[in-house]
Amino acid sequence: MSGEDSSPTVGPWAREKLDALGAYLDFYTKVLKNQGHWVRSTTFVDAFAGAGRARLRRRSDEASADSLLAELDPPPIDAEAEQYIHGSPRVALSIANPFTRYVFIERDPGRVAELEQLRQECGERFRIEVRPGQCDEELDSLLQGDLGRSGHLAVVFLDPFGMQLSWAVIERLAATKRIEVMINFTLGMAIQRVLPRSAELRPGWRETLDRFFGSLDWYGQVYEEKADLLGTKTEKRRDAGQRLLEWYRGRLRAAFGHVSPARLIKNTKGGHLYYLIWAGPHPKGLDGARYILTKGEKLGRTSAS
Repeated sequence: MSGEDSSPTVGPWAREKLDALGAYLDFYTKVLKNQGHWVRSTTFVDAFAGAGRARLRRRSDEASADSLLAELDPPPIDAEAEQYIHGSPRVALSIANPFTRYVFIERDPGRVAELEQLRQECGERFRIEVRPGQCDEELDSLLQGDLGRSGHLAVVFLDPFGMQLSWAVIERLAATKRIEVMINFTLGMAIQRVLPRSAELRPGWRETLDRFFGSLDWYGQVYEEKADLLGTKTEKRRDAGQRLLEWYRGRLRAAFGHVSPARLIKNTKGGHLYYLIWAGPHPKGLDGARYILTKGEKLGRTSAS
């Protein structure tokens, strides 16, 4: 490819995430077709759509084994070692039984342009809508339309790089009782990195976390008061990550009715990046999500319900 190619670069772990997404979307539309459900339409919403394709990075062993920052901000790569993979929009368009409608939300103008090119490339084969803007605002706008109303079913893929997602919009999606979500819970690559052991959060981070979790109770999952000879101090719990994960899954279960096991995605050095979690209103969806998300590494401490 030429040096002018603007496709984003991702690590090998992205393929695992996208394979799981594609498998679930294929399951979802196949079940609806086979069971003959009467629905007016099915919609796939990619709330952080990206550019539609990405360069897959092949890493050498030069970086240190525990360097997450090196994985997230890599050095230039050899063009001959590049591979290209479908991003989530193309993965969703590639399933055997397509959705009635596809909505791709993206705020970056360059990536919006690439999504528009993809829409033109597909022509009349698919009904595609590209919406430039912020995730929360665009999802609210869709919910004011037909998304999630009677006869309209949907799957929403929530794949932020960090915490650019509010719990309030998740609650509004759940309230429809007709929408399922697949969420990238960015525990290792974002959330844990802003939670210091000392509990002295940088300005603005506590407000960001309150908005992301939709509750002040996350703080008690992460920090605890400890007494010693010098008095009482606040420290980060040793199992803070696992506690946050299970607490978050519990909130998803309460909102949607069903939640899957959490599928851990690691970087090439074994560092924990994020978890894929499905939530939805129907037990049949849970059956498919549980099967797909536990095909890889099984996490003994994350139970389905």
